[in-house]
Amino acid sequence: MVSKFFSNLKKYSKGITLVEIVVMIFIIALFSLIVISDFPRIQKQYALSRAAYKLAQDLRRTQDLGLSGIKLNDTNGQPITVEGYGIYFDVSNTNPRENIKYVIYADVNGDKKYSGDLSYPFCDEADQGNPIIYPLATDCVIDEIDVSKENPSLYIEGIENIMGSYASVNFTPPDPITTIDTLNLGQSGINIVLNNGLSARKVFVNTSGLINIVP
Repeated sequence: MVSKFFSNLKKYSKGITLVEIVVMIFIIALFSLIVISDFPRIQKQYALSRAAYKLAQDLRRTQDLGLSGIKLNDTNGQPITVEGYGIYFDVSNTNPRENIKYVIYADVNGDKKYSGDLSYPFCDEADQGNPIIYPLATDCVIDEIDVSKENPSLYIEGIENIMGSYASVNFTPPDPITTIDTLNLGQSGINIVLNNGLSARKVFVNTSGLINIVP
């Protein structure tokens, strides 16, 4: 009686055939090959996104320094007088792929731009001697960021809306006031362009203090 109504039961209870197993293995191997062959590109795209978010985060971190300030000391533990904080970009290298670093600096002389040595001396390595008589005269570096650490393919392709090949984004306490020193006339913000050799991402900052990643 049961077999009368379920005459195909045996048909559906059969196991997987050898041909089906081979087809499944082929499909899995094919997808694995596609993923493996595309993995370097996936790595580069992921690194580019991470570097863009890191840059935006560093800009906000520097902006927060201009809001709250931190105590900086030289190599002797003597306090360094700071007028503001900023991020400095230099994309003057003729080979764009070698433009891989930017620095967060302390604006010591209050000129609202980076005016320190291009060897980028760190604040905690500076020697003021007597800071009351001989205070630090040039800007010093709080942090140096190498974008290529995310992936060797990454570099700073350029900076849009500036005159020349460098820019300082400076935050002066207590508000803080945002200043971009080489901004083109008529412009209110810049785009820092990061590239991984395949595509680019832009991080925007303007003189109102707005910071975001361009979609």
